[in-house]
Amino acid sequence: MPTDASRLSSRVRELLRSQPGPVGTCDLARPLDGRDGPEGASREYRYVQDDEVTIVEDATTGCVVIERHYDAHTFHGRHPVGHYGAIVERALPVLPVLAADERAALRRRPVRPGRLRWDNERRVEPEPRPARAPAAGPLLFFDLETTGLSGGAGTVAFLVGCGCFDAGGFHTRQYFLSGYEAEHELLVSLSAFAGRFGGLVSFNGRTFDVPLIETRYLFHRLESPLPSLPHFDMLHPARRLWRRRETEVPGPWASAGPSGAASCALRSLEEAILGVQRIDDVPGMEIPSRYFHYLRTGDLAPLHGVLEHNRLDLVSLAALTATAMRMAEEGADGAAAPHEALAMGGMFERAGRAEQAEACYARAAARTGHSRSTAGTSGSGAGVIRAEALRRLAVHRRRRGQYAEAVEAWQAMLDVELGPDATREARRALAIHHEHRAHDLDAARRIAEQALAEETDEAASAALRHRLARLERKLSASTRKDNRESGE
Repeated sequence: MPTDASRLSSRVRELLRSQPGPVGTCDLARPLDGRDGPEGASREYRYVQDDEVTIVEDATTGCVVIERHYDAHTFHGRHPVGHYGAIVERALPVLPVLAADERAALRRRPVRPGRLRWDNERRVEPEPRPARAPAAGPLLFFDLETTGLSGGAGTVAFLVGCGCFDAGGFHTRQYFLSGYEAEHELLVSLSAFAGRFGGLVSFNGRTFDVPLIETRYLFHRLESPLPSLPHFDMLHPARRLWRRRETEVPGPWASAGPSGAASCALRSLEEAILGVQRIDDVPGMEIPSRYFHYLRTGDLAPLHGVLEHNRLDLVSLAALTATAMRMAEEGADGAAAPHEALAMGGMFERAGRAEQAEACYARAAARTGHSRSTAGTSGSGAGVIRAEALRRLAVHRRRRGQYAEAVEAWQAMLDVELGPDATREARRALAIHHEHRAHDLDAARRIAEQALAEETDEAASAALRHRLARLERKLSASTRKDNRESGE
């Protein structure tokens, strides 16, 4: 291995010793060696650094592997890393439930006619890569730090972060690229390492990390190992589960705010869900400039915060994934808040688990600690979530042919006064049920009259008057029929 990389690894070790990790961790920095690539892999440098860039004499080049091991008893937030590792190992079979939303997001939209055609057939489009949830472990948690946040062919991943659970806790491996000329050997080593795993887990990796690293493989005419790995992107389930959480009112059962869109950035989620507080963390927008500073000066000190930022991202990604897996494993009982139960119900329904979906909807719709006066406030997050849960519960039961149970859910929406939109939808559904299924025309007319008396929208009022006219005709016909039958 080149001498420069060995000298660089010594400097990295000095940096790690000067700013040690938390209790229960141990660090190692070393240059790439025979353990990191296939037998006989070429380590020839492929690029020459730009002569116009001034590098101080002490600056070194090469690729260094930086490893940190978190002991199983080391806490990350509210739980030790061993707790998260046990969940990931135990609950791996439920990962497809969390990935159900991701698969739905990747369904191809119908192609409109009149666009580019091939042999007068449908428009030619590249097939999207299928979203496959990992079915076997171990899982590789993956995160990049790059020279730019917008991607593109000129963007390079100068720090490739990998993490995995093992018998002793959680292990991170970071490939640090000290110069562009060593990128080839970094990619070769990453291929050998990724081949040990059964699945890939990232946070927004489907649209950023994976396409970027695959571009680098293509640039070096190497085969990327990532397409063969089933990929689970935690960003999509995280948005489903936690975007409606309350960000101002404390407490696990706090309702979602009026906007209904709390931040789902990884750092926000780790603070709200895991209880992790970062101190002096490096903002993402500063990371490229710190690396460019290193390339100009050879000063490694500003990169220590970048290394720690990447490690925390990996541990938080693993812990957040484990938290979501535990919720999917426990079903309705695993949801600590109504918005979580509502989101889990949608995931179970998309995964084809009808009974678990109904249980989650029922839990989200449960009247827990909300009075009649507060539950129906049109702007309250609790009212919105409860209305949506009841609506989904009613629709779910109707689709399964449980019409009587569906009526109970629609009626509950009227009883708790969840706002004009929910009331309008519930009355319409009940009127349809009584008219077309239960054939109780008097009940259908009574509901339509109540709706018309409170309706302010002209179009909706016209529809209700039309419904009432139809019901009056049916009732008149039924009365004439009864009279004829009684006369006979």
